[in-house]
Amino acid sequence: MSTSADEFEDAHDGISATESKSPGAASEITLTENESQQSQFIPKPLKGPPLPDRKVIQDALKLDKLEGSILDIDNSDSKDQQDKSIQELTKIQSTFNKSSSNYLLQSKFNQLNHDFNLKDSKSKSSINSGQANIKRTFDNIKNTIGNFGGEYKIDWDFWTHIVNDYGTVINNESDKLNQLIIKGIPKEFRGIIWQLVSKSKNFELEEFYLNLKNDPSIHEKSIKRDLTRTSFYTSIDQSNKATELYNVIKAYSIFDPDVGYTQGMIFIAVPLIMNMNEAECFCLLVTLMKDYQLRNLFCPEMKGLHLLLYQFDRLLEHYSPVLYNHLVKQGIKSSMYASQWFLTFFAYKFPLDIVLRIYDIIITQGIESILKFAVNLIIKNETNLLNLKFDKLLEFLKDKLFNIYINDQFIVNDEDKSTSTTTSSTSSTTPTPTTTRRFSILSSKRNSITGISNHSGPSTGLIYYKLDDLVVDSMAINIDPIELVKYTNEFEHIYIREKSKINDIEKLQLENGNLRHKIKDLESSYANLNSDHVDIVQNMVDIKVTLPEVLNDNEELKLEIERLEQELADLKSKIKSSSTTENNDLKDGIPDNIEDHIHQLLLINAQETEKYANLQDVYDNLLDEDERLAAEIKAIPSKAWFGRWK
Repeated sequence: MSTSADEFEDAHDGISATESKSPGAASEITLTENESQQSQFIPKPLKGPPLPDRKVIQDALKLDKLEGSILDIDNSDSKDQQDKSIQELTKIQSTFNKSSSNYLLQSKFNQLNHDFNLKDSKSKSSINSGQANIKRTFDNIKNTIGNFGGEYKIDWDFWTHIVNDYGTVINNESDKLNQLIIKGIPKEFRGIIWQLVSKSKNFELEEFYLNLKNDPSIHEKSIKRDLTRTSFYTSIDQSNKATELYNVIKAYSIFDPDVGYTQGMIFIAVPLIMNMNEAECFCLLVTLMKDYQLRNLFCPEMKGLHLLLYQFDRLLEHYSPVLYNHLVKQGIKSSMYASQWFLTFFAYKFPLDIVLRIYDIIITQGIESILKFAVNLIIKNETNLLNLKFDKLLEFLKDKLFNIYINDQFIVNDEDKSTSTTTSSTSSTTPTPTTTRRFSILSSKRNSITGISNHSGPSTGLIYYKLDDLVVDSMAINIDPIELVKYTNEFEHIYIREKSKINDIEKLQLENGNLRHKIKDLESSYANLNSDHVDIVQNMVDIKVTLPEVLNDNEELKLEIERLEQELADLKSKIKSSSTTENNDLKDGIPDNIEDHIHQLLLINAQETEKYANLQDVYDNLLDEDERLAAEIKAIPSKAWFGRWK
């Protein structure tokens, strides 16, 4: 699976909620501690000259971030959260014995029992039946291979006690149990112990799986593609297991559609399928996802991954403040190099035998135990890391961090290199290749997930990694579950605050988009009004230009009418005063069409008068429209239209 490991690197950068290092307000207890811490470092105002700026010191002590984490939260929400935090702390504190050194071992056992008691009676009955079946299977294995004596170095009596009464062993002999788990659960019944501890054996769920695995899934192509790209198919003997692995992953993608399928599931499921049948593997995978909170690692928001990264940062800050500050100063975030550690439980890097030992710890102590391995790897390389800057530092964290546990037989020293080079120059028959790297992989190719024997030397049979040293050193780091709960509460505060900021930003972006649309609509309306206004003004100008001509024509027609009326009046008076003869003579002298001409002139005058009246009405209407548009333009706020040009 090493070929696909790069796809996990830097996949989760940029998530501000998980990369914040500031301590939050986890509970009333932490509030009191934080307030007391502030009272110690923030001086009271004194009379006299002004004090120097303490911002640098506050930044170093994270007091500003501390205040933000406490004061930025609504009081009512903060109170509810504090009450919930206190309840969680009380619950976790009751799950383990503080005098013991096996905090996570006891805590996980009691948490699983608590969750089991909350299940319905039908589920309890099915799980109890599964537990009884597991015990019978263990007895069969014991009777089969237990008589071989020294060939199998197994403490059968103690493991039988564990299988028959795991709770009593946890409460009374947890130290011995822890030592056996550190040495590794025997491979002959490793899968049985996993199912026993996790209470995953469930006949009802197994029957459901047998029906579910035949259903189609939208993720089938992706699962097949990722399986063929891994090294799981390198062994012919594993071909059946590969088919079973495909069925399990496909069935889970249908069982949990919110998670579906992600590539990291293959890394999680391979150790399971190698130690049990596919139905049992599916049940254990469901248990790990639900009861061990692995599901949060693969949900779209990957909140579980962000939480582990935050807890890792806080633990590193606790165990090695100097190294933690160095990484922060160099701009190195844990998401840049540690994401794939938690997504694959180191399966992308280590061989199967190491991954199985890691699974022994995770199943018995919970997913939080993976933090022990992560912190241990960093601390073991502290000297080298403190001497590196950003580029070299990030490269070391990604590629060379694990070299500290490479077996000494696989390390090529500088003296060996010079000797081999001298020998190759003096001997022409047996050339020796020159090695340019300090850590030389003597095997042909590394196989991370299957753990085939290519991790050992060709003739020595040595293991490439010092497995026991890695597990023992990691388990020496004892993590307090109460501290983890405090870190979780801090993370929840940060997560809620950051999510609230994101929601506010999205809301503002949406409002901004709506305002932009409104502005565009207003600009379009303004452009239309402006165009109408220009047309009206142009019409007014045209009317003002033509109106004087019409008025002149009208005046001329009036004068012509007055002249004709005067002439007509004169003619009438002459007719009255003159005699009939004269009248006849006069009539003979008056043109016959004079009355028609007068009627035509009167008709023309009436038409011109009506035209004048119509033009006057149009002019008045245009004046009213111009006043109305001017009023509308003034009524619209100037900022909505012209704000951008101010």
